Amino acid sequence: MIKLIAALYLLAIMPLSFASQHPLDGLSAEEYSKVQAILAGEGVLTEGTMFADVRLIEPKKSFVLGWEKGDAIPRSALAVIRQGVALSEVSIDLIAERIIANEEIEGEQSGVLFGEWMLAQTITKADKGWQKAIRKRGYRKINPDLFNCLPLSAGYFAEPEYEGKRLLRVQCFDLEGVGNNVYQRPIENLTAIVDLNEQKVIKIIDEGVVPTPEPSSDFDDESLKPFRPAMKPLIVSQPDGPSFTMQGSTVNWGPWQFHVRMDRRQGTTISLASFDDRSVLYQGNLSEMWVPYMDPAQGWFFKSYFDAGEYGFGMFATPLVAGVDCPDYATYIDQLVALDDGQPVTYENATCIFERPTLNPAWRHSEAGIGAYNGRPSRQLVVRMAAAIGNYDYLLDFIFMPTGAIRVDIASTGIDIVKGAKASSLSDPSAEEETRYGTLIAPNLVGVYHDHYFSFRFDLDVDGRQNDFVRDRIVPTRLNESHPRRSIWTVQPERVRHEGAAKLSIDMKKPEQWRIQHSSKTNKMGYNTGYVIAPSSNALPQQSDDDYPLRRAGFARHHLWITPHEASEQYSAGDYPNQSQGDGGLPSWSKNNRSIDGTDIVAWYTLGFHHITAAEDWPVLPSHPKSVTIRPFNFFDRSQVINLPPSSP
Repeated sequence: MIKLIAALYLLAIMPLSFASQHPLDGLSAEEYSKVQAILAGEGVLTEGTMFADVRLIEPKKSFVLGWEKGDAIPRSALAVIRQGVALSEVSIDLIAERIIANEEIEGEQSGVLFGEWMLAQTITKADKGWQKAIRKRGYRKINPDLFNCLPLSAGYFAEPEYEGKRLLRVQCFDLEGVGNNVYQRPIENLTAIVDLNEQKVIKIIDEGVVPTPEPSSDFDDESLKPFRPAMKPLIVSQPDGPSFTMQGSTVNWGPWQFHVRMDRRQGTTISLASFDDRSVLYQGNLSEMWVPYMDPAQGWFFKSYFDAGEYGFGMFATPLVAGVDCPDYATYIDQLVALDDGQPVTYENATCIFERPTLNPAWRHSEAGIGAYNGRPSRQLVVRMAAAIGNYDYLLDFIFMPTGAIRVDIASTGIDIVKGAKASSLSDPSAEEETRYGTLIAPNLVGVYHDHYFSFRFDLDVDGRQNDFVRDRIVPTRLNESHPRRSIWTVQPERVRHEGAAKLSIDMKKPEQWRIQHSSKTNKMGYNTGYVIAPSSNALPQQSDDDYPLRRAGFARHHLWITPHEASEQYSAGDYPNQSQGDGGLPSWSKNNRSIDGTDIVAWYTLGFHHITAAEDWPVLPSHPKSVTIRPFNFFDRSQVINLPPSSP
């Protein structure tokens, strides 16, 4: 009742105008509150209502592209709410102050709510079965504050006993003698399965006692001493300030202009990226993540996390620290993210934007015969965020280059989640069996093998919305026997007209270039203006096709998918991957084999790597970056960095 009265009061005092300056601006604090007020006024909000998400409903793409500063801005929000076991999507018109749709979503589970995450810990620690198993491991007195219990998404494995239940699997770590590495003392072989709807432990899985490792691996400064000798200062500064400007959430940097906002699920979202007023990328963001572990034990087989859809990449954004995460001279931006009660909290320094010099010149050439040299230094503009999702940290960068390219980097760091082991070295009798699915990265700790897959959604508008997808195949060609050479290669372009034929994977033996071009616009030489998706190193899943985690993460089967633009298709593993059976997302959409010829198309790129764990991972992983680049290909008439200004003396 208190929540209801407060929401109605907010509705009464709410101003009719909002601070939004652009149709794609994230919801303001006032708009978040107005969502609650409207829901309360319509009788939807109750004391038990929890918000799995509150986000902007973007206006239609055609409207955004035609919008000009000063035009009216429609503002709508989607509230994904849980009321008991029911899940609903409520669409709200914030200008008309009314609900425009209220749909119950059956057979799906929303992502894990922070309150549920906390509740599962409390339920587990109070459970008599769990306490009995803990005492079996030598704990006489059970102090709840000395256990770090980690509720984990449960996955789906067609187990009838769990059908229809909202589950978390909870595993705990001993905090006795621990500083800041709360994962170094796993209580191995013990898992509690919690039914969140019933609010109780429904099963304890105890695979036998493994001695809990002794504390030894904190990462605070005192624990890390002695430090290596300090190096001499390395200073990059901008005494005259940055070269970019911001108007609201729109950034201008040289020929580049783009809009940036934070999303609870996707994290950083870049929109309307243009170069010299020519459209390149309507929208780009992380769509989903998948982290499957490779141990068949009862306490490990289910670990197959969809970090964006199950937890929220933006939800777990962390403050960026000047001098470590970003340069001292960076510009820092606070972001609003709604929590379980639907009200926003301010994430301070959640985004940083900065310029940096590159390690290589933009271009150079030296002609020794005539003593000629010329070249230019280069710089980049970086938009960065960091998310700490459990044990792993990720840094996500969108990097804008003066060449007209955009590179997306994602770096993995943080802490390996470890499995307790009896062995302290490979000479111990148990070591061979205990390292079958991982590496002994420290005494009594095994880093289990696993993968990381990142699915990016790139809604490319190359010189406009009318685009084609082309595979430029590199084809060996045998020359005539009379020729001094025996073979060369040439390029055979293939225009792909339907999405069913645009599910592609990197094949080093059959190389090809992936290109998105405008259907009719050309450069001076007559080539269709285009951009290519340029991969870096990558990986594919090694699981069998009938493995349930891979069924749910079908997007990872290919490195590239091309689909026609459809506003409702945002998440490559489906809208609700938590405990899903794998019947949504890219594999489902692409079965329709829709046309991608001369139309508005979207590129989905999967970036992955296999993590074979090593001693150097512990206690904190060195940053491991991966990237993909979107770069111009005949988009311009000549190099865009040739006329960069000379460096200052």
